[in-house]
Amino acid sequence: MIKEEDEKILGANMIEKIDIDNFGCFSDFAWNAEVRDPGKNIAKFRKMNVIYGRNYSGKTTLSRIVRALETGTISTRYAGPAFAITLSTGTVTNNTVPLQGHDVRVYNKDFVDEHLAFLRDEQGHISPFAVLGQQNKEIELEIERLEAELGNAEKQSGLRYSYQEKKKEHAGKQKQVSKAQEDLDAKIFDKANKKPNGIKHNALYKDANYDVRKLKADIKTIQTGGMAPLEEGERSAMVSLLGETALPDIRKRLSLNPALPSLARMAIDILARKIKPSAPIQDLINNALLQNWVRSGVGLHRGLRSTCGFCGNPLPEELWEKLSHHFNKESLDLEKEIDSLLQRIANEKESIRNVVTVERSGLYSSFQPTFDTLKSGLEAALREYEASLATLEHELGARKRDIFSERAPVAIMDNTEVITEIVASINDTIGKSNETTASLSEKQRAARENVRLSEVAQFILDIDLAGEEKKIGDLEKLVTTEKEALDNILIEGNRRTDRIKELKTHLRDEKRGAEKVNQYLGHFLGHGGLRLSAVEEADAATYRFEILRGDTPAYNLSEGECSLVAFCYFLARLEDVETKGKKLILYIDDPISSLDSNHIFFVYSLIENYLARPIEQPNGEPMRDANGKPEYRYQQMFISTHNLEFLKYLKRLTKPAKDHEHFLLTRKEQTSAIGLMPSYLRNYVTELNFLFGEIYCCSDHANAARHYHSFYNFGNNLRKFLEAFLFFKYPFFNSERSDYDERIRMFFSDGTNSEAFVQRLTNEFSHLGEFIDRGTQPVDCAEIATIAKFVLKKIRDNDKVQFDHFLLSIEKTDPFAMP
Repeated sequence: MIKEEDEKILGANMIEKIDIDNFGCFSDFAWNAEVRDPGKNIAKFRKMNVIYGRNYSGKTTLSRIVRALETGTISTRYAGPAFAITLSTGTVTNNTVPLQGHDVRVYNKDFVDEHLAFLRDEQGHISPFAVLGQQNKEIELEIERLEAELGNAEKQSGLRYSYQEKKKEHAGKQKQVSKAQEDLDAKIFDKANKKPNGIKHNALYKDANYDVRKLKADIKTIQTGGMAPLEEGERSAMVSLLGETALPDIRKRLSLNPALPSLARMAIDILARKIKPSAPIQDLINNALLQNWVRSGVGLHRGLRSTCGFCGNPLPEELWEKLSHHFNKESLDLEKEIDSLLQRIANEKESIRNVVTVERSGLYSSFQPTFDTLKSGLEAALREYEASLATLEHELGARKRDIFSERAPVAIMDNTEVITEIVASINDTIGKSNETTASLSEKQRAARENVRLSEVAQFILDIDLAGEEKKIGDLEKLVTTEKEALDNILIEGNRRTDRIKELKTHLRDEKRGAEKVNQYLGHFLGHGGLRLSAVEEADAATYRFEILRGDTPAYNLSEGECSLVAFCYFLARLEDVETKGKKLILYIDDPISSLDSNHIFFVYSLIENYLARPIEQPNGEPMRDANGKPEYRYQQMFISTHNLEFLKYLKRLTKPAKDHEHFLLTRKEQTSAIGLMPSYLRNYVTELNFLFGEIYCCSDHANAARHYHSFYNFGNNLRKFLEAFLFFKYPFFNSERSDYDERIRMFFSDGTNSEAFVQRLTNEFSHLGEFIDRGTQPVDCAEIATIAKFVLKKIRDNDKVQFDHFLLSIEKTDPFAMP
C-alpha cells in the first residue's frame, strides 16, 4: 500500500477506469458493462480525454472523484461514498484515498471556492502561491542536481524509477505468498495421480495405489540421499532390463596380443643399420630411384637375357660383376630382413581386423550401451594401431628402395596398453551380462525403483522443488527485505525532496506568481483592465493576492470575468513551487461557464498553447521520448464541457496520436452514466444532430432497456429539436399565434389532426403543467416509439434530402426504406 509520503517519489499514474457504486448523481455504475466500443470491447481512458455532458449529467461529480486523488479527502457532503479508480499501477477506492499520493491537479468549482473565495464573496481571500525566483543560480543548479538524482520513472532514470521497479518486485512477492503453496500442491498431486502421465497410471511401475503420500516419501528419499536423475542412456538401459527375459551365456571372449612394440624395435634397427657396396657405382649412390630400378633389372635380366630389355643393346659380362660388387651380400640380406618384417606387419594388421567376435544382441540390454561404447573405443584404438603399423611399412619400404641409405628413427603411437585394457573391459562386460541371468528378477525390481526415483528426481528439478519450498518458507522474509529496500529508496528520495523544498523556500516569489496570472490575463485575453497583485502583509513575511482594476481593488466582477480570472489563476498555479516539473494528471471541468464566444476561443487557446501542445525544443521541433513519441507537459488530461461550441474547438486540440478518446456523460432516470461519445456527436458538434439522434434512438422500442434515459428525456429533446429545426425552415412570418405554434402548424398540417397531435405530445411530454398526473406515471416507451416514428416520417415526407443528411450525420439508415 502506498503511503502518503510516497507522492514525493512516485510520478502520476494513468487513470484507466472509474466504477461508482454511490457518489453524487452516480449509483451502480459499472465501467466494464457501460463503456464499450462498437465491437463490444471494453474501452479505457486515454492520455487525452474529452468529455461532453449536459448540465447536471455528472461532470462536476466526476471531477470531484478525481480531485480526491489530489487532496486525499472526500467531501463530507456525500453520504456513503463508494467508488474505485483503476490506475495503470493499481486500484484506489474511496477507503484508500487518504492513503494515496498522486500528482493530480483539478480545475472545478471546488478549486475556485478553495483558492478564489473573493470571486463569490468580497470578504473572501485569494490564496497566494509562489513560483521559482531568479536571484540565486547556485541554488537552482543544486535543485537541478537533486532532481536529476530523483530522476523520472517514465524515462527509467533515478530514484523514482528504482522505486517503481522495486515496488513492482515487492508487490510480486506479496502475490506469491498466497499462491505458492497451492501451486506446489497441485503439481505434486498431478505428478502422483493425474492421467495419463501420473506415476500411478504408468504401467512401468506396476503400482495402482501410488498417491501423494508415496510421492512425498520418494521425494524425501531423494533429498536425503542426494540422488540425481539417471542419465538417459542409463535410464534407457534399465527400462530395457525391465522387459528382459533370460539369455544364454556367451562363451566367447576377445583375444589380442599386440606385437607393435617388438615390430617397432626391429624396424628401428633395420632403418638405422649401415651397409656399403664393395665397389659402389656413384650414379646409383646418388640416385636412389635409379638404384632401385637397376636392382629390379638385375633380377629380370641376369641369366635370362643377353640384351637389354629396355634399349636392346648387348649386356657385357663385366656388367654383372660390376653390379655384384655394388649390390653385395650385405645389402641383399638386409633386403630379405625388410621383406620378412613387412610380412609380419601385414600379418599383424590382418589379425586386428577380427578382434570383436561377440554380437551385442547376445548381451542384456543394460550392458549393450557399455558394450557399444567399448567397442567404438576399441575400433578407434585399432585404427590408431593400424596407422602405426602403416607408418612402419612406409619407412621400411623407403629403406628397401634406397637400401644403402640409413633412415632416422621413426616415431609411432604405441597404444597397446589401451587396447589391452579395452579388450579386458569388454570381456568383463560379457562376464557381468552372463551373471545377470542368475539375479534378473532382483535386478528388475531394483531397476523399477531406480527408474521411478529417477522420474521423481527429474520432477524435483523440473518444478525446482528446492526453490519452491524455500520460496514458501522464506517468502515473508523476502517480502520484508524488499520492503526494507523500498523504504530505503523512499528515504533517499524523501531526503532529496525535502532538501529541494528547503532550497525552493529561498527562491519563493509570490510576486512572480501574480505576474504569471497577469501574463495569461493580458497576453491571451487582452483583459488589461484586470490584474492580480501580490501585497505583502503588514508585520508578516507573507503575501496576499488581490484583484485590481487599474490601480484599485476590483469588485462586482461579471460572471465572465470571474471565470477568466479563475482559469488563468489555475494555469499559473501549475508553475508554482509545489507543481512545476511534475508530470500531472490534469482535469479541467467546464472552464468556460457562461463565457461569450470570443472568450470561449481564448480559453481554448490557453489550453492548446500552454497544456496540450508537445514540449518544444529550441529549434521548434517537438521533444521526443526514448520511443520517438512527442513528450507532453501532462501525464494525462481530461477536459469536460457542456458547451457544444467549446466542444467544437476541443476537436482542434493537439492530441497524442492513437492515445485520445471522447466520452459522453448522460443522465438516466436514477443515475448518470459514462459512455463513448457517439460518432455523430464526435464528428458533428451541433445540438441539432444530437437531438435528432436521440429521437431516432427512441423510434425503436427495443432500445428502451439500454437507452431508457433517452426515452425519459424524449419530450424535452423533441421540443428543443422542433424549435430549432422549424426555425431554420421557417425563419420569418407574421402571425398572431406564437412563433412555435405557427411553425408546427405549417410543417405538420395535412388536413388531419397531425398538428394537434404534435402540439399535445410536445406539451405533455416536455411540461407537466395541467397534466401533473403524468409525473406520477411510468414512461410509456411504446407510445414514445410511435410518436418518434411519426415525427421522423413527417420530416422524411416533407424534406427527403434533409432527412437523408440527418441520417448520414448520425450514421444511421432510413427506417422507412423498403427492404
